[in-house]
Amino acid sequence: MKKVRAFAFAALASTTMVSTAYSAETINVWMRYGDAERPTIARIVDGFTAETGIKVDLFLANIDFETRLTRAAAGGSLPDLVVNDATFMGQLLDMGVVKPIDRASLKGGDELHDVAWNSVQAADGNYYGVPTSAQAFAVFIRKDWREKLGYDVPKTWEDLYNLAKAFTENDPDGNGKKDTYGYVMPLSGTRGYASWFMSDLIWQAGGDFLQQKGDAYVSSMATPAVEKAVTFARKMICDGYAQPAAITSTTGDTLPVFVSGQGGIFRSGPYHIAAFTREPGRDKFEVIAPPAGPAGQAELAEGEAAFVMASTKHEAEAKQFIEYLVSKKGQETGMAAGTGDNAIVRLSVNKNVDVVKVQPDPAWGVFADLYATNARYFPRVPNWKPIRQVAADGLNQILSSCNSDIMSGLQGLDKALNAELKLQEVLAK
Repeated sequence: MKKVRAFAFAALASTTMVSTAYSAETINVWMRYGDAERPTIARIVDGFTAETGIKVDLFLANIDFETRLTRAAAGGSLPDLVVNDATFMGQLLDMGVVKPIDRASLKGGDELHDVAWNSVQAADGNYYGVPTSAQAFAVFIRKDWREKLGYDVPKTWEDLYNLAKAFTENDPDGNGKKDTYGYVMPLSGTRGYASWFMSDLIWQAGGDFLQQKGDAYVSSMATPAVEKAVTFARKMICDGYAQPAAITSTTGDTLPVFVSGQGGIFRSGPYHIAAFTREPGRDKFEVIAPPAGPAGQAELAEGEAAFVMASTKHEAEAKQFIEYLVSKKGQETGMAAGTGDNAIVRLSVNKNVDVVKVQPDPAWGVFADLYATNARYFPRVPNWKPIRQVAADGLNQILSSCNSDIMSGLQGLDKALNAELKLQEVLAK
């Protein structure tokens, strides 16, 4: 895997920020959040300072965060610690600006879920970050519709298909009109939504986006397993059991479809529990584990992680902040339950935190169980974002045509993904 050191960014020096000196009692922390999360983070910082005496100079940004870091790297003004998406690790490695973490030496490190640690483990076997938050994805179903039509909770893909068919054809809202749909699916190529949505189905069928070979990768989309996943999704669309605009929909487009009562099945994260409790109402929906595919259950996991910068002079203090953040106290504070503020911890990465005891809705427990047992992260390539986009564009094209040859389309997608892997210099020989 290529390693491009921070020196490579010297050309950007004219646009960098001025470096600031920090004492050993102050650490500089950058977090990819906005003002909506500031009150929650402030409680964490205050608790940390009260416990350790170490002050935190905090910078928050959720726009152009990576660009700002690149400029800081070029100017030698990186913070001591960065909290960002776990998938950002590859870019930090590529820049050569992140320190490895000794998992065994981190206080409380043994209390974190193994699957969370896996999100920050590189191909060389080392850990380059510490997981701080996670989330898995489950399925929201209109319980009132399902019970009215006499269907059981779906356990398999066939059950899911049949329920989607019933929600489309059998007037579940009782208004005498054919104006409801089964599975609300965001399959737009925009921002990689198609690959994001299809990930569960691909893994449940036994497939994968990439095959790792040593510290390199090769695309693995043109396989019978992935073909099964795409066939299932396309059948849902072409038989008319997804919303009509599924192919061009993002999650922003699909949310109103479920909320307004036009669709009855919706895949999402725990952050939508509160929204759906307001509309259509808590008594109207249930949260279930995604029905198993031919290879069983597997659900996408996403999350954030803390990264110690290689240039820091306050490594010990930075690690203390991480230890506080991933502790039971820090995680529960970050969940912001009952405060009305935005959380920075959705599912705790700490095994000692019982999410059902912290969050008022027991549906959170479904997500926690899925994360602990069946969650999978996207491959840890140097930069997943363009790979996700290439996969989304290819899958969207295949799903848009009800008559095209699926395997032929997947073979073309393999070529496109391998071309991107080659650009990132991680294509297996």
